[in-house]
Amino acid sequence: MSQWSNNNPAQTRAEQWLGYWNLLMSLVSRDIRARYRRTFLGPLWAIIPAILATVIYSFLGGLVNVDTEGAPRLAFTFAATVPWTLFQSTAVRIPHGVLANGVLLRKMPIPRQIIPFVVVLTTFFDFIMAGIVLVATLLLLGIPISGAWLWLPVLIALTIMLGWTVGIGVAAFTIYRRDLLHGIQHIMQVWLILTPVIYGAKALESDLQLVYTLNPAVGIIDGFRKVLVFGQSPDAALLLTSLLLICLGAALAYPLYELMSRYFADVI
Repeated sequence: MSQWSNNNPAQTRAEQWLGYWNLLMSLVSRDIRARYRRTFLGPLWAIIPAILATVIYSFLGGLVNVDTEGAPRLAFTFAATVPWTLFQSTAVRIPHGVLANGVLLRKMPIPRQIIPFVVVLTTFFDFIMAGIVLVATLLLLGIPISGAWLWLPVLIALTIMLGWTVGIGVAAFTIYRRDLLHGIQHIMQVWLILTPVIYGAKALESDLQLVYTLNPAVGIIDGFRKVLVFGQSPDAALLLTSLLLICLGAALAYPLYELMSRYFADVI
């Protein structure tokens, strides 16, 4: 039986992928435990950044009298901050994750896409934690769960896809030249300003039509706000534009990452 198993390509491939899956889960568990080890608040740090950002953005929005379209300002901002944090964390952490796991890439013949997926799953864990607080906040503010929430899996998938695309694109360059690694945080800050997180998408549409159309985060963030706060379906045309832009970006970033990552073990 053992000889048959060894000569069975299908079973060998299945065992190989099972080994990769176990490695992925092990790395995710390791990273989550490492992030919150020896901290007083533990996993609460998964939600603190989104909460602090929401407080700051709500204050700024009130200061400049941002139109919340009749929604409570806290809900209006929080519903956009949580998905933005998922996108930003994924995009920023992937290059750092590849560098941090350089020893693993040198010592083990593993698929190079495992490391970005480890980051995706760890940031998704943070998103789930923050999402629980977001839902509780919306309910406390009198915003009920509606049928529009069925759009959430689509919006979450698009957010992760966008973060993954940006992350692997940056990682492909930062392994060899670290300029983007130092600049990605500043790029994300500018991107935040050009995305309707603090303000609504209508303001961006009227003032910066080109950014409104070509920024893939606009349709996603606006979609989260429409679904969660207003109980409406996302703008289908805007969401389709986001999907097309993400697919275009992935079609460029993934082959580049695959090409450059062949030499990661020699450079990291």
